[in-house]
Amino acid sequence: MNLDLQSSMTLYRLINRGTIGKLGHPIREGKESLVIHALATDGSELAVKVHTSHVFVDAQKKGYIFGDWRFRHAKRQIVLRTDQIWAEKECRNLARLEKAGIMAPRPVAFEDNIVVMSFIGEMGTPAPELYDLHEADFQDLSRQVLHLIRKLVLRAKLIHGDFSAHNLLVWQGEAYVIDISQAVITTHLNAPSLLSRDISNIKDFFLQNVSSGIPYYGS
Repeated sequence: MNLDLQSSMTLYRLINRGTIGKLGHPIREGKESLVIHALATDGSELAVKVHTSHVFVDAQKKGYIFGDWRFRHAKRQIVLRTDQIWAEKECRNLARLEKAGIMAPRPVAFEDNIVVMSFIGEMGTPAPELYDLHEADFQDLSRQVLHLIRKLVLRAKLIHGDFSAHNLLVWQGEAYVIDISQAVITTHLNAPSLLSRDISNIKDFFLQNVSSGIPYYGS
């Protein structure tokens, strides 16, 4: 587990402060983040997400920040450590989801480029991604996922922006949305196109797994 000095020092502060009781093993690693299993001081399981991308490499990623009034300060910081902005955005979005009653990790703390959240899974083993499930009630899960999108938009006022079977965990029959750092508010200029893409991505997945296709989910 290779972390830069600043990330290591931030983890040390979170442990010293008692936010994290014990740091465990990596559970998910991508190009721009590392998720580590941890325990709180009361023994409850945590997911510690370290955002590791320091530079915006394309205009698309900048678009998730610019146009969101909550991050109008970001233009001053964009030349500094953009992983800090990404972590702040994820924590604030998770807080919106919690307030809206949406199935997702619960935000615990945020500092620098690190977000601490509740762990979806058990005994250090994370819940599987929807994408990795081979046997499941996909008809029921498709209804749940459409309901998730509906609540994201109508209650949390957010568009996920990267909604796919890779960013949904299934635990004890329930679908949980994750990787919410790029989500934008519904007034964002690109919100309609991002929502359309989210729906198309998840529709394609379920069309391959539900023989009758996506069921209609009424109000």
